[in-house]
Amino acid sequence: MVVFVQKGFYFKLLFLLILFLFLYLNPYNGSQFTSGHFFGTTKMIGDYQVIFAPYPSLPFAGDNSTLLNFSILDKENQNVNNIFVSLIIRNKSDGAIIQNIPFKFFEFSDITIPYTFKEIGDYQISLFVRINGDPRYSQTPISVDFDLSTTSPNQIIPTHELIAYYLLPGLSVVAIIAAYLKHKNKI
Repeated sequence: MVVFVQKGFYFKLLFLLILFLFLYLNPYNGSQFTSGHFFGTTKMIGDYQVIFAPYPSLPFAGDNSTLLNFSILDKENQNVNNIFVSLIIRNKSDGAIIQNIPFKFFEFSDITIPYTFKEIGDYQISLFVRINGDPRYSQTPISVDFDLSTTSPNQIIPTHELIAYYLLPGLSVVAIIAAYLKHKNKI
């Protein structure tokens, strides 16, 4: 009876651990649109931080799910409210403007701009931000540049995604099974 109870307990524990790993590490478990600050490349402009976090981090050419995520934060790491944002996307090799998005009002400074890169290559993303109520940046916008490369949609899975989404969960399951079998003196 005690062996049966222990076996049931270990199966429940194993099931809960696999469920947790699936829910926690599943790349499709939540919305791509978040309401918190983004974490990525950070540049300081005066008393402001501008953060750029594209999704996916290495966009595929022709993929219409690419999101250009930005956070504009003040010196206390808080959102800056009531901003106007413009975006220029340039081909980095020849400087040609690919896209010019005019100033648009955003109530909060965690913003997402969907964009589809048509070709594989290197790009410069120029963000311009006018901050309502700031004596310096209300008329003359903050200007910050970020570099971004796109790749072929036929490329294999990027290494960091391979490790995070496939290798670590797989190794965790193998370790759990090995621990269970060792506990049962089967190995």
